[in-house]
Amino acid sequence: MQQFVLFVLFFAGFSHALKSCETCLGSGYHYCADSKLCNTPACVNTIKEVLNCPHAPNATYDDNEARTKWLPLFGAGATNAKMAQKCFDNNWPTLKVSKRFLVNCSDPSPILPPTECAMITAVDVSQKILVMTFRATLGNTQLGEEVLNFLVAKKQFFDVGKVFEFFYDAYLALWRAGLEQEIRSLKYRYPDYELWVTGHSLGASLASVGASWVVKAGIFNPDSVKVFTAGQPRTGDYNYALWHQNTFAYSFRVVHHHDIVPHVPLQNAPVDHDRMYHHRTEVWYNNDMSVGSSYQICPEADGLYCVNQQVDLSWNDHTHYFNTDLNVYGDLGCPKK
Repeated sequence: MQQFVLFVLFFAGFSHALKSCETCLGSGYHYCADSKLCNTPACVNTIKEVLNCPHAPNATYDDNEARTKWLPLFGAGATNAKMAQKCFDNNWPTLKVSKRFLVNCSDPSPILPPTECAMITAVDVSQKILVMTFRATLGNTQLGEEVLNFLVAKKQFFDVGKVFEFFYDAYLALWRAGLEQEIRSLKYRYPDYELWVTGHSLGASLASVGASWVVKAGIFNPDSVKVFTAGQPRTGDYNYALWHQNTFAYSFRVVHHHDIVPHVPLQNAPVDHDRMYHHRTEVWYNNDMSVGSSYQICPEADGLYCVNQQVDLSWNDHTHYFNTDLNVYGDLGCPKK
């Protein structure tokens, strides 16, 4: 009888340890990413939030597609309509610029000059793809506004959490300046097309917000939307990040080596009582991102994996992706690699 009781206790404990990450956390325990067991007493990488339960992405990451399609989209979003079309002609000839939007997106200030946000829409009728690509931060004034905004201001995003006010207001300014009409018109004309949404830096956060916006507005089904960003700062709170990664099957955040921006804002900043989080899936290149470079598909959304393990951070890595200087790439017409 005693042996039977011991067996039952052992089996119960073993079954408990084998719980999935989500079930483990839902039971009030922690999950060990190292042993992949629930509530183990000794664990280096402990997961306490469902957001970070390790998972493989629901879509396949393609390094070649990143270089030949998504990279030129970064460049096109960063320049004017004429050079954006040259970016496409050089790399993706069937893609055509539809419209460019340029708006004042700065916080009202009696001292600082106004700053602008920009984006481009495009259409490929042969591959049935629509595009929204957003420009990165431009200039120190805009960068300063973003940094200050990280410390204080967030806004409710529909019913799925909060995002930083600067990103919310910037996207709303573009939306009201004609982007809403443009997207609804494109969807009406091309109802079965995919929507590709992308950007670098500030543009990455606007891409995250923009993709989420058109889904919450009921214009696009999330299964027809692809989100691909580079050098994205933390954009929203826990609820927003969790909703995003549970909604979009195809969503990749590419991070270069020691890029400083994905660390902003710090998760544990003392002035931020509502911590901000990345959504998955991070793709980390711990190298110069030249052709053939290795990369890591990170299992957690915003845990102690990949770039979050780095402490020697770099601005140069932020402006260089896929071995390309994004400061000048678009204005040069995105020379073919």
